[in-house]
Amino acid sequence: MSQPLEQPQRGRRKGYYARQVEAEAARQGLTVEEYGVYKGDVGSAVKPINSAGGLLFLSILITLIVTVVAVLMVKVLTDGTEEPNWGQLVFAAAFGLWIVPTTWAYYVNERKAARLRRQNGKTIELPTRRNSVRD
Repeated sequence: MSQPLEQPQRGRRKGYYARQVEAEAARQGLTVEEYGVYKGDVGSAVKPINSAGGLLFLSILITLIVTVVAVLMVKVLTDGTEEPNWGQLVFAAAFGLWIVPTTWAYYVNERKAARLRRQNGKTIELPTRRNSVRD
């Protein structure tokens, strides 16, 4: 009897930035863990902050802003002077529950990558805009 042909497993397709991280890490002789978060500025209107210190600052800032918004939401709900806009409240709560853990995950990822690069004596060269659609 013949063996059935193995079907290739359909894995989850990697996103654009995950592929960019892999390509940049390979180009610089680093592992993906050593490279850290995406360091290019393709697809962004401003120069990204992607150092561990910059990501820590952004994480703290975003956490503080979301905390203030959460306190204001509780005040609106408990005040009772006007009818709350539930759509806005649900959106703000969902956005806050998504953005805060995401920023801290990026910070932890970059801090780990910086530590690995330092331990292995490797440096990183920031990517150029050569991958940009505009070039």
